[in-house]
Amino acid sequence: MTVYCRRTQGGFTLIELLVVVAIIAALIGILVPSLSRARQQARSTVCTADLRTLGQGIVLYANTFDDRLLPGRMPKVDDENWQVDIAGGTKYRPTFLAMMGSQIGLPPFADPQPTKLTVDREGEPGDRQNYTAGVYLCPSVAQWTDERNGSYGYNYQFLGNSRLRDSSDVFSFKNWPVNLSRARSPAGCVAVADSMGTAASYAVHSRQDYANNSRDAERYGNEGFNLDPPTVDPVDGDLAGHGHTPPVRSAVHARHLGRGNVLWLDGHCSGQSLQSLGYSVAGDGIVELTGNNRFWSIDGKDRPWTKPD
Repeated sequence: MTVYCRRTQGGFTLIELLVVVAIIAALIGILVPSLSRARQQARSTVCTADLRTLGQGIVLYANTFDDRLLPGRMPKVDDENWQVDIAGGTKYRPTFLAMMGSQIGLPPFADPQPTKLTVDREGEPGDRQNYTAGVYLCPSVAQWTDERNGSYGYNYQFLGNSRLRDSSDVFSFKNWPVNLSRARSPAGCVAVADSMGTAASYAVHSRQDYANNSRDAERYGNEGFNLDPPTVDPVDGDLAGHGHTPPVRSAVHARHLGRGNVLWLDGHCSGQSLQSLGYSVAGDGIVELTGNNRFWSIDGKDRPWTKPD
């Protein structure tokens, strides 16, 4: 009589399965932060490349307009005046970014509007249009599209404060035009950088998320196109949120792995912490009104910008 022996198939025990699951979970725990960091680094690299392109716009603008640097934004006179021809058409009160468009050949808006009273195809008024070209948007905050609440800010106080000293005189600019040749050390003077807007005046836990067209001072991006230097004088100087009570300031946004990308006046870029740029930051994250302005003033001196006598 032949006897057949059935060979049993070996299976995984519960303990073995748990060990495998634990190993997979550990690998995921190691890989996910690395992948997240890689994505952040990639966005920072794209941001830096875009800033270098914008840097070309600064130099080309100065070459075209008798050594003048860009204004921060053309001043508000009324709902129709201060129109400027930019890439793509005529724009009402363009910011420094929009005015670069003519130099680098990249229209910032799909249909720039000539007055505040006209509305574009997205339903936005002429003074609050959304950037549609990627070079004007930091990829880490790509939703910050509003031209007023933008992701990139300009060192307007020292390089192009085009606000008016006297509202009755449409040419009484506070500190513009400024000549590029006046820069003592272009490689040590901030031109454009990642901006968090007036949220800088609030503790980190009190800051609110970005909202397109918002005027809430505590929101990220509010007045982002105006980038205040470390030391500001709210009485004899200027702040991004000068019409707010109390006045609120803007500052660089360290959104790239703890650093903010900076375009220097000579065209090179680097990632910087707020402290390395001269900012004083309180323990709760509030960016204080005093710091060191030597990387911001056009002559390399540590002093705030104040209204001319």
